[in-house]
Amino acid sequence: MGFPLAETGRRPGLESVLKPVLEPVLEPVLEPVLEPVLDLLYPRRCPLCERLLCADEAYVCRDCEAVLPLVRHPMCLCCGKPLRNEYAEFCADCGRVRHRYDEGRAIFIYEKNMRRSVDRMKFHNHREYIPFYGASLARWGRPYLRRWQPDCIIPVPMHPRKRAQRGYDQAALLSRELSVRTGIELREDLLLRTRYTRASRKLGRGSRRDNLRGAFSAGDCAMPPRLLLVDDIYTTGLTMDTASAVLRRAGAQEIYFLTLCTGVGQE
Repeated sequence: MGFPLAETGRRPGLESVLKPVLEPVLEPVLEPVLEPVLDLLYPRRCPLCERLLCADEAYVCRDCEAVLPLVRHPMCLCCGKPLRNEYAEFCADCGRVRHRYDEGRAIFIYEKNMRRSVDRMKFHNHREYIPFYGASLARWGRPYLRRWQPDCIIPVPMHPRKRAQRGYDQAALLSRELSVRTGIELREDLLLRTRYTRASRKLGRGSRRDNLRGAFSAGDCAMPPRLLLVDDIYTTGLTMDTASAVLRRAGAQEIYFLTLCTGVGQE
């Protein structure tokens, strides 16, 4: 069985190739003609193991689909990190820190093939993975979205200089996919990245906090009451806390987050 939210046999992300150059009325006519050509020139690969996909495998290969590293219970009741102790309610971070967001969840554990997949997407321009990521956020995030009822989706923004260097903002791409699949309004004007920051992957908690100070500002517009922040990876929670603090000062009442990946919580 193919990926549940996929349109089996259809190239993920083909719209992004066709829409800039074709009128919508021509797309249904030309797409069947162009798809075989694109498959020949750019064969579809599994975003996890990079194996060539069969025609009936829409997003991931069967082997990888069977072992997707989904976050399952037990998990932290606040940030959603998976826990090893089934009796624990919170991870160590959430047990000692009062977060500025209300609650959050992630879909996958950031390990092994999933970690390599996200790194290829972020640092090696594999944007063709985004439809799979977006479908995953929509499918496995649906129970949380129903409970939270966010008014809009806000990507955790990248600084314009960093976006220009990379060529795209992965959180914005994820948010657009999620918005299309769920019908929740996308708002990229509510949270801005106003200060350039160093990469924080190798920084300690204190250095990360200093690095993020003053990094965000709220847009000059009315703030909806219930917000959903979207990003690719949740680690220490400092980015979410910093962004949430800015949004709360601007009038947000409830703030939730949904990320593609998270690490395992310490207890």
